[in-house]
Amino acid sequence: MTTKEVARLCRISDATVKRWGDAGLLKSERTSGGHRRFRAEEIIRFQREQNLGLKQCHGDESVTMAATRRRGDKKFSSSACFHALMTGCEEAVANIFISAYLDGKSLTEIFDEIVCAAMCQIGELWFNGEISVTQEHLATRAACSALYKLRHTLPVPKMTDKLAMCCAVEGDFHELPTHLVQMTIENEGWEVMNFGANTPLYSLAEEVLQHSPQIICIAATIISDVERLSRDYKNFTEQISKLKIPILLGGKAFKDEQIRRRFPAQIYAQSFAETAELVRNLSNQGKADC
Repeated sequence: MTTKEVARLCRISDATVKRWGDAGLLKSERTSGGHRRFRAEEIIRFQREQNLGLKQCHGDESVTMAATRRRGDKKFSSSACFHALMTGCEEAVANIFISAYLDGKSLTEIFDEIVCAAMCQIGELWFNGEISVTQEHLATRAACSALYKLRHTLPVPKMTDKLAMCCAVEGDFHELPTHLVQMTIENEGWEVMNFGANTPLYSLAEEVLQHSPQIICIAATIISDVERLSRDYKNFTEQISKLKIPILLGGKAFKDEQIRRRFPAQIYAQSFAETAELVRNLSNQGKADC
């Protein structure tokens, strides 16, 4: 980020940013032309230490960060993310995510508007044979690495006593959706057990019966054997039925109405914002019950 961008985010003058840089308080790098550039991770570290313009808790829109939103900014667009992902540039992808967060976008906005939009475009290119599977894997690795960096810049939420479990169905090797679900729910103060991709439902049932989570989230981008998986799903829901745990199904596969009829659930999430709202409601419901 440039000196002007840092100054705008922190609501200070360009000269102040330069003084911080000269004093070593805010580390910067130099371009070949001698201009200062600040990494997003460094800015958020400094803001957190100095208590400058960051949200103090989830949903807090009173701070100045909310007033600096620029939703149409090209550098935060799915297009910019797409190009960075296609080149496998983890640093550039992380900078897009963290910069968007610094600029006031919520976590679910970053996921829905930037990550998913870019990855869907990449997935369609692969499906149509326009890019190779290695290119798709490179983009996914870059996204996962960038999300890891973003996760470590987020404020620690006030924790609840709630537990969620998430996974992708057996035969689906897409890890990214489970990471996005995990971060979305953790951001609401829940503990999350993420079993990742290609998880057999009989194994998931064992974990559910042992730990009794408050919600189960199952993702499916593709379903290779509908007949088999629907039988496994029926057995799974019967095994855990006494616990009355809500099941959330999400992902491209569950957008198909015929597939939904084979996999009945309490919720079919269309976005990560919807998932976050559901988890929030469950938390509030628990408070009301108390």
